[in-house]
Amino acid sequence: MIRRGEIYLVNFGKKYNSEFGKVRPALIVQNDIANRNIDKVPFKGVTLLPLTTNITGGTIRVFVPRRDNLLKESEICINEICTLDLSRIDQQKRLTVLTKVEMEEVESKLKMHLGI
Repeated sequence: MIRRGEIYLVNFGKKYNSEFGKVRPALIVQNDIANRNIDKVPFKGVTLLPLTTNITGGTIRVFVPRRDNLLKESEICINEICTLDLSRIDQQKRLTVLTKVEMEEVESKLKMHLGI
């Protein structure tokens, strides 16, 4: 089962204009109640944030160092929140899990981005 705060490889499909494309790491931000019950509902969407290795910093990025199965230092792109079908997530290999401090930074920046 996927969990909030975990990073997996996700197939974002073909790039369209400024949208993210290709297979890349992504952070699961969907709540764990939804994650636990995803097999019980007809719509199997998972809310996530893509990662990039194009390190730029700033107020809408969270740095994640290379560790575990995440092979390159990356940044979580807070402003690219999206919901994709569960079938796009490669659940066979979790890349890494965010620390409590990293997840707090994601949540803070996500609230700022969404204006909540």
